[in-house]
Parts: sequence; C-alpha cells; structure tokens
Amino acid sequence: MAHIFDVGKYSKGMENAGGIYHEKQIPNLCGLHAVNNILQGRVFTRDEFDRVAQQLDQQERSMGMTFAPGEGNYRGDGFYNVTVLQRTLQARGFQMDPVVSGDWKKDAEKHAHEMGFIFNKDQHWFCYRRIHDEWFLINSTQYRPVHFLSRELGSAVNFAVSDGFGVFTVRGNFPPCALEGNQAKLEEAVKGSGGSGPVIIKFAGSGHTLGGGSSAPKAAPTYVEIPCDMCAGQGKIEGIGTCPACNGAKCTKEERAPVPVAAAAASGAPKELVVDDSKPKTRVQLQFPDGSKKAEEFNLDHTVGDLRGVCSKMVGQAVKVKGGFPPKDLEDDTQTLEAAGLKGARVTVALA
Repeated sequence: MAHIFDVGKYSKGMENAGGIYHEKQIPNLCGLHAVNNILQGRVFTRDEFDRVAQQLDQQERSMGMTFAPGEGNYRGDGFYNVTVLQRTLQARGFQMDPVVSGDWKKDAEKHAHEMGFIFNKDQHWFCYRRIHDEWFLINSTQYRPVHFLSRELGSAVNFAVSDGFGVFTVRGNFPPCALEGNQAKLEEAVKGSGGSGPVIIKFAGSGHTLGGGSSAPKAAPTYVEIPCDMCAGQGKIEGIGTCPACNGAKCTKEERAPVPVAAAAASGAPKELVVDDSKPKTRVQLQFPDGSKKAEEFNLDHTVGDLRGVCSKMVGQAVKVKGGFPPKDLEDDTQTLEAAGLKGARVTVALA
C-alpha cells in the first residue's frame, strides 16, 4: 500500500516573511503545493486530488482504455498530471489554461493582469503569484519565495514556454490573501523574498500608497544593470535551471528615477576608489536611507571598508552598511567583498 503523507504535520513554517503562504515539499506532492501556493492558503487537500484522479481513471477505463499501475491519473506516490490539476481546480470554479508564447512585449502587458501562473517541467510543479503589483515565484523545493518585478514577467513566461516548460494561467475567484491591503506586511514579504521597497499598493486611478500621495512617475527614468532579482545574480535557480527572468544573463535593467542621494552621487566629487578592469569585478546594489538605489561597481578584492567609504561620500556623513540574507551589519572593514559574500549583492545603507 502506498505511503500516505499527512500534510497537516507539515503546516508549521509554511508562512514566509510578511505572512506569504508557502507550502514546502512533501515528496511528489508538488502539484498540490503549487495549487495551494498560488491560491495563498490550504484550499485543497490530497484527498480531493486523489478523488479526482481516481474518477478520471474510472472514466477512461469505461471507455476501454487500459494502463499499467502507476501510469494512470492516480499515482500512489502523490504526483498529479495536468489533467488532474485542471479538473480539481475546475471543481472549485477555477480555469487552468495553457499559455502560448508570442511577442513578449505584448504578452508582458497581458500577463501583468493575471493573478498567477502554474509551471511544470520534468514532473515538478511550481507557481508565480501576483499580490498587487508584486510578483513571487513560490516553489515548494525552495526555502523561501523569490520576489521579482512586473517588467520581468513577460520575458520570464515566454522564455519558460520556449524552453519546454508547461505554463498555465489560473483564473477564477481567488480567496482573500492576508497580504492584500496590508502595505507593511506586503513590504515585509517582498524584502523577505529578496526584493526591496518601497511597495506601492494601487487603488483605482493612478495609484496611491496607503499613506497618501500619488505613485505616478514624476520624471523620465534612467536605467542601470543590477543583479537579477529572481536568481540573485546567479543565472540559475535551484529546481528550475536557467533563470526565466534574465535568461541566464545574471543581470536585469532597473529603472532609476532621479532622487536626492543618487543625484548627488552622480554629480558629486570624483571617488578615490579605482576599479581595476583587469581584476574580477562585481556590481553591488546600494539602497540609501531616503529609499533611492544605485548600482556601484567594485573589484572583488575591494574591502568592506572601501564600500563603506564610497557610501559615506555619497551620503555626506558616516554610515552603517548591512548585507547578506537575512541582512546583518558589516563591521569588519578589512574583509574583502568576495569573502563577505557581497558578489552581486544588495547592501542597505543607514546613517551611523
């Protein structure tokens, strides 16, 4: 008799920072996890999936179809095929349809309005879920969700389709999510998933934060290359392979609007720090106290003290710097950026 996993035993620790729902992998139940993760709650149980799979097997046998044990819709190990996922979701009023790749620019606009996507490759299911304008890759084999940006969505989805992934939209009446309407919790979820703030929760019109003030852009932006949010600048994601956001390029272009600190940094006195092109280099994304961001280039053998000095010049006073995940104070100024784990990293700058 197949071993039956008790999902209830694994309920602890499913919520990530900010309360985002994240079921972790129980062997071969990735289909169940992907559906519950996209719906942001324990909406379905294994019993429901098994019942649908067994009904499908009965229907197919009644039509004269035959298949060996383990080759039908119901499998004792807990893996579910696409038909089982579609029928189970359909029973609750959801529609799961395949995505066809096309013009990624046009598709990006279309995809941005979806609530989420379910992916499959090599018999593993995972999902993307949108909460307001923030997107999360939620994979039951990963220890935390991965935040990424709306502008990366179109290319990510189309790359996945062209690379052989099964990609499906899920539409229907999604249950209320704990992070909807809670800006502080959503921002915590974004930061806990490798992203950065501020987070904008949009209402009708051009969009406003919960604290007031328009979110519409005020000036023409410029762009900088930064380490990809989705894969943390590695080009690959465990359990998926090539990063679908940057297509393995490790970097994406990020909009940089004119802000006081970044503007001062761009027009201020020349930095004494010299980057040697003959040595290994990296880009570090600096986030300043006023919320502005700037991607700065360093050699890997530059030190934490060098980085701190650059930040102090930009801010105009002594600063503290934090890096890593979870962020921690970087206090050893003699440590190289490579040794400190800051290759392609984000660093938060605070006033000392």
